[in-house]
Amino acid sequence: MLTFCRRTLLVVERIEMIAAMVLFAVIILSIFAQVISRYGFSRPIVWVEEAATYAFIWIVFLGASIGMKRLSHIRIEALSLVLSARARSVLRMLGYGVMLFVAAYLCLRLPVVIGIESRSGSVSLPVQLPRMWFYSVPLFVSSISIVLTLAYYLVAEFASLCTDEPMTYIDGASIDDVAREGI
Repeated sequence: MLTFCRRTLLVVERIEMIAAMVLFAVIILSIFAQVISRYGFSRPIVWVEEAATYAFIWIVFLGASIGMKRLSHIRIEALSLVLSARARSVLRMLGYGVMLFVAAYLCLRLPVVIGIESRSGSVSLPVQLPRMWFYSVPLFVSSISIVLTLAYYLVAEFASLCTDEPMTYIDGASIDDVAREGI
């Protein structure tokens, strides 16, 4: 079951990465078109800055989710250096649990915010879209992905604690591999 969850999260990470790369390309191409239009033809495209900002917001939240899957967010490990392997595992589970609680709380509260934001729209985009698609929906999508990731890590860490096998991260590396790399 954990292998299926790990592989599923790996697929989700790839989808998030592809979406982020596509959005990044959209930002680059639209701003390039804006520069050519503004300085080459003296006719600026009015919606480019707003579209680039909204794409960047999506990229940030997708990046947060990808960072959680790769466990690449900043963390302080000074205490874990003096603990035994089992105590480090319990400490990681505690950290995953706290983060899971916060992300799950966001998931529960965000539908209300989405409802409020659906009442106002974009300002200069050629198509009038509700603001929820650019603020609370990216946060909601990211939070759901983070909740699923943290739930996997919490269960995988507990399973490794019970079996004395090293925990396997989403990319297939074990905790021992990660420790040797100094990450």
